[in-house]
Amino acid sequence: LVASCASQSALIPAGSTCSTTTFSVLDDFAGARRGACEVHGDNHVRIEIVPEDSEVKNPSPWFSFKLVSTRATSAEVVLDYKTWKHRYVPKTSTDGVHWSPLAENAVQVSADGHRATLSIPLGSETVWVAAQELMTPTVYEDWEAAMAARSDARLLVFGESRTGRKIMRLDSNSKSRDVVLLVGRQHPPEVSGAFAFFGFWETVFGDSPLATRFREHFQVISIPLMNPDGVANGHWRHNLGRTDLNRDWGPFVQPETRLIKTLLDELDRDGYRLRAFIDFNSTNRNLFYTQADTDPTDPVDFSRNWLDAARPQLSNYPFTNEARPTSDTANGKNYMYKRYGIPSVTYEVGDETDRAATRAAAVIFAEEFMKLMLQHADEQ
Repeated sequence: LVASCASQSALIPAGSTCSTTTFSVLDDFAGARRGACEVHGDNHVRIEIVPEDSEVKNPSPWFSFKLVSTRATSAEVVLDYKTWKHRYVPKTSTDGVHWSPLAENAVQVSADGHRATLSIPLGSETVWVAAQELMTPTVYEDWEAAMAARSDARLLVFGESRTGRKIMRLDSNSKSRDVVLLVGRQHPPEVSGAFAFFGFWETVFGDSPLATRFREHFQVISIPLMNPDGVANGHWRHNLGRTDLNRDWGPFVQPETRLIKTLLDELDRDGYRLRAFIDFNSTNRNLFYTQADTDPTDPVDFSRNWLDAARPQLSNYPFTNEARPTSDTANGKNYMYKRYGIPSVTYEVGDETDRAATRAAAVIFAEEFMKLMLQHADEQ
């Protein structure tokens, strides 16, 4: 009995299968993150949820694992965040593609937020459990190829990550000297922002008269997945260089962000003109970080006018425009404004904002963005 209890309380490290008598917990797939696992009974495990390295400061406690059983049972999984707190509504899938949030009564969060107990029914099918939908590098590869096939965008290799994963870019109309830059997924867990990126991009590269005219005037350079290493390894915040990429615009120490510097230097050298920058992210609500009135942009008041034009069409998508003075924080928004004086926007989507509403809103934001950009181009 003593030996049995000692065995059950042993911590099973990440990367090793953690098994009770009725199910197993695995982390052998892209995007997985499961800390040490402790078996507490036939149907009960505790999993430590910890970040990828000690430098992580942002509370984005990503988790992703599989539950495998051969018969009908119920798994009780305790997510132990240690000093961190529960943030994401857990989501489950039986194919790794289609996801649903766990029912509210199946998630019990401790009073201090440091633990969450999940009750998950199991059968003969594998069940994926994750903080957000799994949108791994393979998902991006498929989407990028499909978008290049159905639009006039060119799919190019932008460069490589720290571990040699390809970072891709989708470009249009390289002859135009006016450039719009779109960037996505600098932070691995920020999946809701990826839904917005897809909806926005697909609208800009659609076949509507507005989108066609926009691409005739503007070159659009887009990098959908800036941090493939972090996404593939289930990171909370960083690349494999223990760095928040959205705090490396300016220093450009990491290979992923150095690609941006090289791109911008080449555009400047060859006489191109950056006209707008949008960085797609996620946070706890829908918002846009834009320039303050003390930091005028060219075009003048662009971001305010853009968002004001979209707002009346988005009664089911509440959002705020949080204009902030430019600071010394080395993020994309600050860097692009300081370098070019252009509208430089961080497009944030709420963690749990409805995905269909997110995509629908992105369509409106893209349309109003294109209209206003073209209006200013016509006035010049």
